[in-house]
Amino acid sequence: MPYTYHPPTGRRCEVCEQLERDGNANPIIETQKGKASSANQFPFHNWYNFVLGYTPEFPEYVLEREKITTSDVVADPFVGTGTTLIACKQAAIPSIGIDANDFMVDAAQVKLGWDIDCVEFERCVQLILSEARLSIDQYNWEEAVLVAQLSLFEIGQRDYRELLSRRPAMLVDRYISDKPFVKAILIADIIETHLLNHPLKTLFDFALNAIVVPISNVRYGPGFGVIKPKDDMDVLSIFAEKLRRMLIDLKSVKPIQRDTLSAVVLGDSRCASQIFEPDSISLMITSPPYPGDHEYTKHTRLELIFRGYATNLKEFQQIKRRMIRASTTNIYIEDNDRQPISDVESIQILTAEIDKRLQEDGATSGFEKLYTKLVWEYFGGMYATFQECLIGLRPGGKIALLVSDSHAFKMVHIQTAKILAELGLRAGYVNPEILLWQHKTSTSHNYMLRENILILTKPT
Repeated sequence: MPYTYHPPTGRRCEVCEQLERDGNANPIIETQKGKASSANQFPFHNWYNFVLGYTPEFPEYVLEREKITTSDVVADPFVGTGTTLIACKQAAIPSIGIDANDFMVDAAQVKLGWDIDCVEFERCVQLILSEARLSIDQYNWEEAVLVAQLSLFEIGQRDYRELLSRRPAMLVDRYISDKPFVKAILIADIIETHLLNHPLKTLFDFALNAIVVPISNVRYGPGFGVIKPKDDMDVLSIFAEKLRRMLIDLKSVKPIQRDTLSAVVLGDSRCASQIFEPDSISLMITSPPYPGDHEYTKHTRLELIFRGYATNLKEFQQIKRRMIRASTTNIYIEDNDRQPISDVESIQILTAEIDKRLQEDGATSGFEKLYTKLVWEYFGGMYATFQECLIGLRPGGKIALLVSDSHAFKMVHIQTAKILAELGLRAGYVNPEILLWQHKTSTSHNYMLRENILILTKPT
């Protein structure tokens, strides 16, 4: 039977309507027309834009609320590109984080590496930009030579298309056009040639990776989308602006911030006790994946492919298996995180409603059939993470999670913080608190969804 798509916007959400009628909770921060706040306008945070990231105002708020000092240690089991850890470093608070995505780990490490000789960095910037300009100018970027029928050889230029053989198979021209791709490759070659074994090379590699999406035909909103192809772009100027931004921020670093310890480890949050020392963490601040059917490696697909973190489906799968199950494209037959929580009534009711709506819609898509399994695996993975994080927290320590409600599965309202609070109690935490952080709109309906802070405490 062919699959027929049934858009979710035709359904009402009685939970949203009831929450709106209750109207007794004011958000901690106000957003413009429900557009969620991001880290784009903040120093260090804005070195790399992750569309599913969050504003540093969240960790800053929690650090102040919990009166965390420089004698404490803060952790983030879902570190992403380091938003929480950067906020800690700016406050001279030691921190440690875990992430499952290789690119994210490297990005966070670069964004936290503030012990930089800015004079040497500036010298290297000038060198790399100058050499990259010379390299790019060696090539003819026109589709046809318009100089009196002369060949490229006769006018002393090379054909940029000779470098297209270096395009990774998964990085198709639909994602990034030929000319921007080749210019990025030429810059990468200059970095490799002039900064091989140089301690600052990682900053330049990161800066180049950070502009891969801006020079591509891919856009996020927040889903993965492809716009009309851009045949050419001034890649070097975009790269130069990224380096300029980084240099300005690094020059602002104070000695106490530079010397504050921070670490990021590649790993699985469901095995956090292998990384966090027992009873060592005063506070965990994190924004885990939401049950919103977002495939998190897809949001770093270009970066992972471009610099060889993952160049085939098997390598992508290795990354995805380390992740909390939050997408129907990241579910495996052997997954069984649900087993310890299979008797939780609130999730049983939730998944039964999703199943009911799937049947009503005559849903036949293979992905739709995974909806209920995904919800179970998501909450089971979060429960495992709660258990592991409990070991690392000191007695009386807390974990604060920024999580959003969801309508991703047949418009069934998932009150994420409420269910996670229940699982936190089951895992051994006490005194759950739910604070409304902000309201968000969704691209698939007109309801305002709540993004909440859930705070759980380890017993003393």
